Amino acid sequence: MADFLLQLPPVQQRRPRNYRFNANLLNYTDEELRARYRFGSESIQFITNLIETDLRRKTNRSHALRPIDQVLIALRFYASGNFLQVIGDTVGVDKSTVSRAVHDVSQLLSAKQNMFIKWPTTAAVINENKNGFYWRRWFPGIIGCIDGTQIRIIAPRNNESDFVNRKGFHSINVQGVCDHKGKFPVAWLNYICDNV
Repeated sequence: MADFLLQLPPVQQRRPRNYRFNANLLNYTDEELRARYRFGSESIQFITNLIETDLRRKTNRSHALRPIDQVLIALRFYASGNFLQVIGDTVGVDKSTVSRAVHDVSQLLSAKQNMFIKWPTTAAVINENKNGFYWRRWFPGIIGCIDGTQIRIIAPRNNESDFVNRKGFHSINVQGVCDHKGKFPVAWLNYICDNV
């Protein structure tokens, strides 16, 4: 019996995980964060706080990615448009980890869309937009198009340089859903102007 036990192959030990996430918000200025992730530190923290509880991994392992790490991986993917492998090599995680983080963050953000995207709610406005898009460009069933613009503002006292656009004047970059006439809803524009 002892001979038999000595002939068994040794139990393979699991290879230790090489966890080396390279991104750290404290190492970058806001300008560097915007260049890498298209968001500043406050915005990244806001996004993380929005979905943090759902991103926490229910595991007792010590190497689960923190919610901020998952958000940074997804934002890096969105900002660069690179392959998952390239993002993984950049931040120091596996391609499958990048895929899972991008999927999870994307799903959670899309689930929160009603907090930030407002669609027309009355049947009259919906039908008017559908008919307008159909008769103008032969697009059936469309109630809105995404468009963006720069809204000129008076220079704010705080963080004035953050509001200077590439053309040299102070503005807020706004992206929204417009109707078949290419206009944003007036109530929405009033909300933006009141909260600047």
